[in-house]
Amino acid sequence: MRHELIRRKALLIDQFVEYYKRARGRKSFPHKEVGHLVTFLFSRSRFSGRGAFKTVYRIDSKAKNLALKTSHFKSVTNDLRAYHRLPASIRNRYFAKVYWRTKYCSLQKFGTSAAVPDDVLKKLKGVGKKYRLTDIRSANIRKVDGRFKIVDANLGR
Repeated sequence: MRHELIRRKALLIDQFVEYYKRARGRKSFPHKEVGHLVTFLFSRSRFSGRGAFKTVYRIDSKAKNLALKTSHFKSVTNDLRAYHRLPASIRNRYFAKVYWRTKYCSLQKFGTSAAVPDDVLKKLKGVGKKYRLTDIRSANIRKVDGRFKIVDANLGR
């Protein structure tokens, strides 16, 4: 499996979240505590941002810049479902590759932030509309491997 060491550390994060939820009797996701654990497990990681549900950390591997996204089970699952909604033949052309997910983490290509031209944004929104993906906007598009790709989308109905 790709990025096996990162996956083993993500499984440790999953175990921590399960233990934390049982010990505290809470259902909410402990973003702050997980952030401390991520910086401990991945010494060269950097906080990249936080959305409504997910927290993103930039993880440097030998070959690529990767994003470790942490969140509730439902949010991580919906990200993977949005990625798999695109057909396999065009999936990685328009959506940043999602390598794998655990219960509370997912690993995805990271890319760099860049100003998205209007024609590219329109094209990606068209692809999203065709495959029932929503929330495709400039903030959810990054330049990955020299191309603009969607890094976050929601499932439409």
